[in-house]
Amino acid sequence: MDNGQFFILCIIIVVLGARIFRDHLRFKHVQPREDPKYQARMDTLEQRVQTLERIVTDKGYDLKREFDKL
Repeated sequence: MDNGQFFILCIIIVVLGARIFRDHLRFKHVQPREDPKYQARMDTLEQRVQTLERIVTDKGYDLKREFDKL
């Protein structure tokens, strides 16, 4: 992965992280922490972030990109 692709990937991760953090702050002010809906939403967001991290750090992800270049 060259520097340009890495830079774009970093921007995407930062934007997604900022959106999740913004949603977290909004949701925090609306729902009390003990609310089961709040916990379910947080669990969903955590799963999404873990999935994104797994996709980006997967070695097959880079391999697929290399095949697409060919």
